[in-house]
Amino acid sequence: MTTTSTSIESRHSPEPRELAADTPTSRVLGPGAFLTLVKITAARQNRGRRLLVVSALFTLPIVLGALIRRYSESYVPEVGENLLVFVMIFQALVPITALLFASGMVQDDIEEQTMTYLLIRPIPRWAIYLAKAAATFLVSFARAVLFTVLTLAVVHVGTGGDLTDLALKRVPIVLGLLALALGAYVAIFGFLSLITRRTLVIGAIYIVVFEGALAYIDFAFRNATVMYHIRVLSVRWLKIPAGYYAIDPTTAPAVSTSLIVLGSVTTVVLLLGSWIFSSREFRLKTPDGV
Repeated sequence: MTTTSTSIESRHSPEPRELAADTPTSRVLGPGAFLTLVKITAARQNRGRRLLVVSALFTLPIVLGALIRRYSESYVPEVGENLLVFVMIFQALVPITALLFASGMVQDDIEEQTMTYLLIRPIPRWAIYLAKAAATFLVSFARAVLFTVLTLAVVHVGTGGDLTDLALKRVPIVLGLLALALGAYVAIFGFLSLITRRTLVIGAIYIVVFEGALAYIDFAFRNATVMYHIRVLSVRWLKIPAGYYAIDPTTAPAVSTSLIVLGSVTTVVLLLGSWIFSSREFRLKTPDGV
């Protein structure tokens, strides 16, 4: 076991402190310590303006769905589901939610001066990062599940459709797609937060340009977007009309291919993020905020 002495600056120094990459004094990981870190991160993510913003955003498709049901003379549940769930929620709210929560995975601890407490614990750095990513995913997924199920209820309940089929088949598949999308986005935006302080700005550009516009254009690059593979799976599993997304089922990837792509992206980006977190020296604010 080796330790590297870290210079401790004066409380009144104008420069922030640096915490070396090998600060922890042990590399032993126990499940209890990992779960504790998950709980700490989840508790932090479950408070503050970020949670209020996400909740407010997710109420929009519910309210819009109720208005459409109330005032539309020829309401079609399938059209409402595509607009409210697969466009508003999956294309906009899911990546935005992941961006808002993942952008604070590490930065919140730096701003609140709790990073030192985490890094001096006898836990490997890579485990700290993965615990933070797991907690961020769970918090994001819980919110997405709640509001997506409510949106589906607004769309389908009372239309004469088969509610048993909705509850036992369609809803579980939609929730599975949510998990796949959020897992990939949390990994991507968590990694982004480690390499730039402008995570929200760059992340928003990424959502609009890559996951929004380019995912609709029929050329090779869209195969590298998360949203394209989520749409392919929704077409394959839920029989969503492929024309909605400019997808040709005869040339689109198979279910197994899309699952491998999404799983690989999530895994590789998480590993890259944990490696960067393990080797990075964090510049921490002093108690005086300088």
